[in-house]
Amino acid sequence: MNYQKVFETMVSETAKYLTNSGLKTMVLGISGGLDSTVTAAICAEVVKQYPEQQLKFIGVSLPCSSNTVEENDSASTAMKAFCNEYWVENLQAQYLLLRATCEQRYASTRISQGNIKARLRMIYLYNIASVTSGLVMDTDNLTEHNLGFWTIHGDVADYNPIGGLWKHEVYELCKYLFTERYADETDVRHQALRAAYGIIPTDGNGVEAGGDMAQIAPGHTYEEVDDILCTYLQKGNDEKEMKRLNDAYGAETVERVLTRHHRSAFKRKRMPIVIERSLYE
Repeated sequence: MNYQKVFETMVSETAKYLTNSGLKTMVLGISGGLDSTVTAAICAEVVKQYPEQQLKFIGVSLPCSSNTVEENDSASTAMKAFCNEYWVENLQAQYLLLRATCEQRYASTRISQGNIKARLRMIYLYNIASVTSGLVMDTDNLTEHNLGFWTIHGDVADYNPIGGLWKHEVYELCKYLFTERYADETDVRHQALRAAYGIIPTDGNGVEAGGDMAQIAPGHTYEEVDDILCTYLQKGNDEKEMKRLNDAYGAETVERVLTRHHRSAFKRKRMPIVIERSLYE
């Protein structure tokens, strides 16, 4: 895939959507992870390449105690690198208050507690968008969409530049950006993208130790998970392809990934606006 074309298409399509919608601000929750940092780079280029539109990019880091120091430091670097306006707002106190209120009726679980955090962040971001004629940016990728790896009314937002890319392709886009587009190692944009590239992906909500793969497919990689999903979506239960996947990754892993895909189908009925792959493939 030509990642220069991918990036330039994402920038131009995002600018077009903002112009057609009469919006002036892009609002993004920046976790410091790969997806939010790459999305931040896209938003920054929209502002830079279309100065006549007088757009602004606001980034906010909204950590709770479950966010790691590494993630928070990466978020800080990304905000400095890409945002016109940025700050950190710790939501731990608000999370504990709302959790305690919810638990007056029903005990919470690790997943429901993570959902509270995600939904609190979105309340905060949508409030900013409401008062700045803004658009809340979505950072979920195609892998996460197909696994239901997001919170409804939480970390899913309005407009998603990277939603047409599988997770391993987001890694490749990030690598293109810090090795070719922002190759100078003294450039804070290079530093932000390189830092995000090296972080173990997590949901930031403390649902399970060990990062995303501990929940999705322990011991495997996103590229392998993407192979399972892509193959199934293209070939269905083709006997030859299923045997290949089972031999390569183990029948238990394949079943785990596809079960998660099927069980999250209801979540994909309401998706954010995504830049389609056909525009850059």
